[in-house]
Amino acid sequence: MTTNKDFAEIFEEFAQILDLKGDIRFKIVAYENAAQAINDSPRQVVDIYKEGGVKALEKIHGVGGGIASKIEEYIKTGKMKELVELKKDFPEIELEIMKIPSVGPKTARKIYQEFKIKKFSEVEPKLKKDGLKFFHPKTLENILDGIRIMKSFSGRMLLVDAKVYVDELIEYLELDKNAINITAVGSYRRNKETVGDIDLVASSADSEATIEHFAKFNEFKDIIVKGDNKSTALHKSGFTVDILILSAEEFGSLLQHFTGSKEHNVALRTHAQLRGMSVSEHGIKILKTGKTQMFETEEGVYGQLGLKYIDPDLREDRGEIDAALHDKLPKLINLKDIKGDLHAHSKWSDGTATIEEMVASAEKLGYEYIAISDHTVSLGIARGLDEKRFLERRAEIEKVQKKFPKIKILDSCEVNIKPDGSLDLPDELMASFDIVTASVHWSLKQSREDMTNRLISAIENPNIDIVGHPTGRIINEREGYDADWDQVFKACVKNNVALEINAYPNRLDLTDNLVFEARKYGVKFAICTDSHSVEQLNNMCFGVSVARRGWCEKKDILNTQSFDKFAN
Repeated sequence: MTTNKDFAEIFEEFAQILDLKGDIRFKIVAYENAAQAINDSPRQVVDIYKEGGVKALEKIHGVGGGIASKIEEYIKTGKMKELVELKKDFPEIELEIMKIPSVGPKTARKIYQEFKIKKFSEVEPKLKKDGLKFFHPKTLENILDGIRIMKSFSGRMLLVDAKVYVDELIEYLELDKNAINITAVGSYRRNKETVGDIDLVASSADSEATIEHFAKFNEFKDIIVKGDNKSTALHKSGFTVDILILSAEEFGSLLQHFTGSKEHNVALRTHAQLRGMSVSEHGIKILKTGKTQMFETEEGVYGQLGLKYIDPDLREDRGEIDAALHDKLPKLINLKDIKGDLHAHSKWSDGTATIEEMVASAEKLGYEYIAISDHTVSLGIARGLDEKRFLERRAEIEKVQKKFPKIKILDSCEVNIKPDGSLDLPDELMASFDIVTASVHWSLKQSREDMTNRLISAIENPNIDIVGHPTGRIINEREGYDADWDQVFKACVKNNVALEINAYPNRLDLTDNLVFEARKYGVKFAICTDSHSVEQLNNMCFGVSVARRGWCEKKDILNTQSFDKFAN
């Protein structure tokens, strides 16, 4: 199935090629907006189309009739004729260069023409050698950073995108009456932010029949390996899918072993050896007797080793084995613990839904409260609000509140942290909000010292409650800025300011490793979706996954509190 990510990339490429061609700006922006809207939609456009055709697609904000028709064309034929024709006018290598983060169409053309690039591997060395002849030092640095980021994430997809493929694969495999316990393992099961290839394990009454069924999946481009109980296939989207099948009696050990991580399994084997045992995907061998015990469940595996069950989110060798041994594992937060969303945008700034639409959707999710946190004045690109517009918005919030008495609407804002650490709203106005989130949106390449001072200055403002998307990273596109996080964590605790765990799938910021460290200092967190549409409110699960990987319990998260407790 063609995913939202695939369509977003297609329309982004459409926009870039039209830009290179010199087409009208309005048309280019239409494709850019469509790419963003599709990428942000939690529902797959293919499913939307199947349910209601082109008319249903047109209901997606940012998708007009022309774009919807092109989606239909691609679903039916596997291509967009206009894009195919457009691409014929440009060298393939030039289009590939445009995929580098921070490199636009005009920069890509300049790199291609000035350096006479014939293959992508030439780009980086030629830029390092002669780049300063054609680019400003800062521009060159950004291009090289983009190449490095592109390399580091090469072949890895966002967790949200992997979930689409995994759900589709498991739904198909469950059609085989022989297969049971079908589970995606590896980094996907551990809820890592990105996933490489997809690995599946299962048990089956007839492994050969299940393998045959697997090999017939219509989204596979090629079957690389096919054995009696394992197979490897190449998916049409470019990644590989592995499946391994063992008996139900061995499934617990199989599941534990292939969930990983490698570091966790190495530590587990060391723990086992010290106790006269050996762990493998087939079971646990007692070294003294040579007998191997098999396990149907992972709980059995860990129990045999004298350990409490370790949740997959924790299996990164961060002390979880010792904690399991001494019954000190955290009681991890769950999605059902979330009582509200503290960061959401409306049409007043750069959101696509009205306040009433956002509130209605939050109420359907069972939330007790939602914060409408539109951008402030200095973020012009997001139609940031000044004092006058915030007062107008406040009147609308009061009006909507009367229609929805069961859920509390928090009058909030997302202020910008300027390079000097000051904020772009006056203190007296910020003091009038129910909750204030402060975020860095520009000048992300300040020195470690300057960024640390910038963040701490904002944290020390008595009107600030939360620091939004604290590192500024965008997965696969932009690394987070550098700061002395120990000092930032201390400042948060001292000033009673929470750090956001931003659930937007390509942010997931704070990162799980920083959540893990911040929690040691006693920092509190707010898991927020940063929603710009009603659909994005459903992304909360991805923020919860980050919190779990950071060892967070319910008590660590502000928005697990009831409204009465939160308000006090």
